[in-house]
Amino acid sequence: MGATTRSPSIFGGIDVELISPANERQISRAMPSFGSTLIHETPDIYQHVVYPYIKSIIDSGSLDWINNVIDGKKETERLLIDTSQFVVSIDTKWRSHPSPLTTPRKECFGHSSVEDLYCLGIVKKEKDSSIIATLRDLRGEHIPMLKNLQKEGLAVIEKIYGIQSDQIRCFVHYQPQFYHFHVHFTRLENEIGAAVERGHLLIDIIQNLEMDPLYYTRRTITYKLKKQSPLHNLFIESNRTESASLV
Repeated sequence: MGATTRSPSIFGGIDVELISPANERQISRAMPSFGSTLIHETPDIYQHVVYPYIKSIIDSGSLDWINNVIDGKKETERLLIDTSQFVVSIDTKWRSHPSPLTTPRKECFGHSSVEDLYCLGIVKKEKDSSIIATLRDLRGEHIPMLKNLQKEGLAVIEKIYGIQSDQIRCFVHYQPQFYHFHVHFTRLENEIGAAVERGHLLIDIIQNLEMDPLYYTRRTITYKLKKQSPLHNLFIESNRTESASLV
């Protein structure tokens, strides 16, 4: 998993993110940008292009670090709450947070760093069930878990940091940074990752599933995708194959 370190002041306080081992997708994210494009992902495109890509990443073992966090083998100092369904922890993006290793939790209440609040809720895999990788895997049966995650996540953040729930944005990314379902908690003033073509409010997700338990298997999802990223290249190749088959 990525680790962020800050250099001594003589170097001007440079932030360095070290990821080892880094997978193809992480390397792509760090490369110079070639621009982006909007993708209109239909259920059919998801099944034939996106799902096989996601499965290949999961099967590669590159997401084992998530299980280490969930199982309490790594980053236990960042853990805020641990339930049978999910964990909520301090995201590494919250770089102004006082050291979780040395700072007592009681000193975090009202701390100046709460302006940059960024916490992460990660769902646990249920026994004898498939992993929830993305928004597409959510079904009506997951509504109670999603409601609990939102309720308990907001409650623990208010208890530890003193931020009321109406000041916190609770949302999901599609496409996500990694393919194990997780929820972001940020301050309303913090717009990092909240772009309309990527973010989905958790409260809206719950309501969509209440209207239709199979909502996310049926709808077309539009999102921004970096050009020349692994997934974008698969879309291009898929279009070429489809065009060739029509000749």
